[in-house]
Amino acid sequence: MRQAMWTAAAVVAGVLCAPGAAQAQPTGNPVLIVHGWTAGGAFPLAPNWADALRTALENDGHPVYVVDLPGELNIPNAQAISQTAQRAAAEHDGAKVDVIGHSMGGLSSRWFLKFLGGTETTAHYVSIGTGQYGWAPTCILPATLGGEMCPASPFLTALDHGDDTPGDVSYTTLRTLADDSSGSHTATDDRPLQGHSCIDTGIDGGPHADEPSNPVVIAAVLEALHDHCPGQVVDEPITR
Repeated sequence: MRQAMWTAAAVVAGVLCAPGAAQAQPTGNPVLIVHGWTAGGAFPLAPNWADALRTALENDGHPVYVVDLPGELNIPNAQAISQTAQRAAAEHDGAKVDVIGHSMGGLSSRWFLKFLGGTETTAHYVSIGTGQYGWAPTCILPATLGGEMCPASPFLTALDHGDDTPGDVSYTTLRTLADDSSGSHTATDDRPLQGHSCIDTGIDGGPHADEPSNPVVIAAVLEALHDHCPGQVVDEPITR
């Protein structure tokens, strides 16, 4: 499986670098790309942060929507995702959407699925480098600067109660070597979602901030959207 993903990554890199590569006519689900934590703008997004992923998705036949999030509070962010999903569905004959969340964007996306009716309108959920059960360094921050990622925050307590993979949605979580090698990494960081999902860890995806533009990560995303788990399918018991 890992060799196949490296081959796919080489194909992705070739497509992205090929001059004048033809964009496929939209044939796949609309895809929403959701960015991660910016600490209230202290860590601003690079202007081209989503370009490589967008290009690969468009070349694969997907209309792409990059979601403009209002801030660091995940519930308003989830509402923005919901609004974008409704617009994407309306512009594409009621099609279901696929949602890709990077870093904290994966948490906002899960709230959209679990509490805002997103499971009815979503086919695939893919997280990239998301600390699904929190990231301890953020516990010193106020909620408005990312403190909701604290494992004990009311937001995560609510999000992680019960089934983490509700509805008829394909769930995939991707984590890179950078995600799992930091000094603040704990054993729970790469734990699968409770429920039925695909998990792929140890991806050589470069620095955390660059994951959405990394060809190996993009190849794994495309695998997931084509209903092929790039890692391991797991069924984790629901214990909370």
